[in-house]
Amino acid sequence: MQNPSADQPKRELPPEAQGNEKWHDTTHAVWKRSSLSSEESDAIVEVAKFDDGFRAVRDGKNPEKGTLFFTPAEWEAFVLGAKDGEFDIPEEYLTPEEAAIQRGDVPVTAVPAPGTPAAARDTDDGDPRAGAQ
Repeated sequence: MQNPSADQPKRELPPEAQGNEKWHDTTHAVWKRSSLSSEESDAIVEVAKFDDGFRAVRDGKNPEKGTLFFTPAEWEAFVLGAKDGEFDIPEEYLTPEEAAIQRGDVPVTAVPAPGTPAAARDTDDGDPRAGAQ
C-alpha cells in the first residue's frame, strides 16, 4: 500500500494524522485477521501491511474506534515477542481449546477480513501466530 504520490491531489488529513509520523492512509488498506476469528468472537484484531513495512492494527468489530500504527521495527519486536510467548495467558485461565491454540497445536493463518476486494486477497500480511512477518 503506498501513500499518494506528488502528482495526486492532496486531501485534508484527519485529526489523528496531524503530527503522527506513523500515520498511513487506510482507505485502500488490505486488512487481514486470524483464521480463528469469527463474527461471534468477542474481539477480532485486523492487521494491514503497507509497502514501506509499516503495519496498521484495528478492532475488526469496531474499526471506527481507531487504528494503531507500527514501524517495521516495532512490528518485528511484537512478532518476536508473540513467538517467544511474551503475551501468552497462563494455561490455567484458558479452556483446553484456547490452550491448544496458544501452544500452536491448532494451525492459524492470516485470512482476508470481510469486505476485502478479491484482487487483494492473496497478499501476505503477517499474523504473528501464523509465523509470518
